[in-house]
Amino acid sequence: MEGEREGIFYGWAVVAAVLVTLSVTSGLGFYNASVILRTAVKELDTSVTAVSGATALFFGISGLTGFVFSRFLDRVDIRWFYLAGGVLGAASLTSLRWVDSVPKLYVFFALFGTSFAAGGLVPATTLIARWFHRRRSVALSVASSGLSIGGILLTPLAVKLIDDKGLADAGPWMGLAWILGVIPIAMFVLRSSPAEKGLEPDGDPTPPEPVPVDGVRFTAAVSTRFFQFLSATYALVFLAQVGALAQLFNLVDERIGVDAAARALQVLAASSVIGRLGGGLVVTKVPTKALTLVLVLVQAAALSLIAISDSTGPILAASALFGLSVGNLLMLQPLLLVETFGVKDYSRIYSLNQLMGTIGVAGGPLLLGYLREISDYRAAFLIGACLNVAGFVALVLAGGVDAARNEAKERDLDAPVGSVQSASA
Repeated sequence: MEGEREGIFYGWAVVAAVLVTLSVTSGLGFYNASVILRTAVKELDTSVTAVSGATALFFGISGLTGFVFSRFLDRVDIRWFYLAGGVLGAASLTSLRWVDSVPKLYVFFALFGTSFAAGGLVPATTLIARWFHRRRSVALSVASSGLSIGGILLTPLAVKLIDDKGLADAGPWMGLAWILGVIPIAMFVLRSSPAEKGLEPDGDPTPPEPVPVDGVRFTAAVSTRFFQFLSATYALVFLAQVGALAQLFNLVDERIGVDAAARALQVLAASSVIGRLGGGLVVTKVPTKALTLVLVLVQAAALSLIAISDSTGPILAASALFGLSVGNLLMLQPLLLVETFGVKDYSRIYSLNQLMGTIGVAGGPLLLGYLREISDYRAAFLIGACLNVAGFVALVLAGGVDAARNEAKERDLDAPVGSVQSASA
């Protein structure tokens, strides 16, 4: 029956579904975007400079679209977003068959970025925030592991498919994989909230009296110093992180060889999955902001080690350290926001924070690539480490979670007293 609470909590089925959908969208989208671009340069016989803005457009459009969509996540069944993302993503990938010019390539990436947002992190983390309160960090760590799993399992298959068949013939097959990996599981498994199953978050018993939705309004949250400095932190962290991810293979190939470069990426991806799962447990015992500060410095240290390493052992060790930060920092971003501002307007709050972080996601590969051109990878990665230190300072200046929560409640005149959960929840 719908309200049955015996056995396994249905929220874990939602977690599994989110993991699968994120694996598909990240494996064929986030990690695969640069592969599509690389192949397009060859097939269209154009320069890297001519298409250098395409991936930036992909991430920029996805961030902007996610913010626009977030206004409707509380009003519409969330499965419709996955349906739209699945159909549009499949259509976009299939349209690679007709991409025979640079302008058409940019149109493709704009549509593909829109589909990536509809089935990506904004609806995914919104679902986890609604279904879990006490075990939110563990649930989010498991679900977001799909990001790395997609890169490990699906991206290599997409690379082989593209190399063997070319973009025109590979596109429809990737489109089929996208639609099959997103729509059926989203429509049959996902539910917008536990109330649709007659349940409470975490599977807890129904309270005798209705409990108001915890949290503050969007306008109150985004006007706080904490939100603004956290946004600056993640813009800086992602600028360094995504730039380093995009350039790591080339750096290792240049210094050691292609085999070592491939191993470095494998180590990084595996470390990211393991680190994220471990981080989901650690954050139940350690304040989220404190753990975030530590991991920002870990990422700075990892990039510094990569910058100065010239042999296989140190490079792989530094890649593993980098993977620990990559996996956890992305997970901690939504946790910090929901712990501070609650779930009331979470989707809009997170999507704006992510949109600001998109500046770093889109600009990172361009920045580190440019630094490599005018100097070398040593300087590029050391500057990436400095960007993380700047992010660390910004997060320190953001202030404490409790102070931010109180500031937001004071700004939100309509927020009921005690409506925002404590950070220990």
